[in-house]
Amino acid sequence: MNLVYRKANINDIDDLVDFKIKQNIFTCNREGITLKNEDLARKNIKNILMKELNKTIYFYIAIDESNNRTVACNGVVVHQMIPSALFLNGKKAYITSVYTDEDYRRNGIQNKLMNMVLDLLKELDCRKIELDAVNPNAIKLYEKFGFKRDDEKFILKN
Repeated sequence: MNLVYRKANINDIDDLVDFKIKQNIFTCNREGITLKNEDLARKNIKNILMKELNKTIYFYIAIDESNNRTVACNGVVVHQMIPSALFLNGKKAYITSVYTDEDYRRNGIQNKLMNMVLDLLKELDCRKIELDAVNPNAIKLYEKFGFKRDDEKFILKN
């Protein structure tokens, strides 16, 4: 397996949409629910990526050179918030869409992609970084990079 790692560009959007749908289906299956209106989800994801890729949303991908197939992705959304005492420049990041095709899991791919995302966030001087995780394997990965649980967040679901 010879993998190439790089920042995603506009030519990768269809692959990114596919990965986000796979991730949504995985999450739905775990929760015992069904993804509603996959076509609309694909359309909405593509529209957002067309507008925001490499502006406020960044993705890194792994490509298997043997079949020229994208096998994993890791994304981050960067927000400009009102600065506070805890993060004076107000830059906040949310890591999202961390997904690896089943046949490629447990090969350290997400370690490499996570390093690439964190390097980008260093370049952008983004020091407040958040993510959500319930998958035990993903939690181990995030803890390895120093992420810690924070029970201070409140969420309103409309």
